[in-house]
Amino acid sequence: MMKTLDSFDFDSQKTLDREAMLELFSCDFVARKENVILVGEVGTGKTHLSIALVIACCQKDLRARFLTATSLVNGLAEAKAQGRLERKIEHLARFDVVCLDELGYMPFDRPGADLLFNFISRMYERRSLIVTTNLPFARWGDVFYDATAAAAMIDRIVHHSTILKTEGESFRLKDRKRDARTRKAST
Repeated sequence: MMKTLDSFDFDSQKTLDREAMLELFSCDFVARKENVILVGEVGTGKTHLSIALVIACCQKDLRARFLTATSLVNGLAEAKAQGRLERKIEHLARFDVVCLDELGYMPFDRPGADLLFNFISRMYERRSLIVTTNLPFARWGDVFYDATAAAAMIDRIVHHSTILKTEGESFRLKDRKRDARTRKAST
């Protein structure tokens, strides 16, 4: 199923600033080289909204790329091992906006954190990032090897950004419960 803004259930996200989210879909944040950060628990729609936002950017003829944070770091590590790191970062930095999904789900070792920091520093004030994370900023030190690296990344990502929070029960868990009730009612 294509993840679009039309298919997002805003009624299940009462605390999400709907107007701010809708404003982002003009994609003007990209021209201003600003970032979008979606913070919230697992299953609360962050990835859905980020995919929809990437699609909206593409529909406005902006160059957009969607990656998980882990796949980005793995790709950068592979490029570094092959002596192509700078070329890989330059390639990614040509996109108007890059979405880093699931930042914080998997911890990075020091080399991985350094690669991610290098990429984020390259994008800073030159291009836009869309970041989804399940971790509050105070816990990023748990993922990025040390608190100093985490603070430096947060500083660059948060500067010039819109931060939106999703809350509530996982959409997937709600669907599963609804499906279980439907199966039970039909038997």
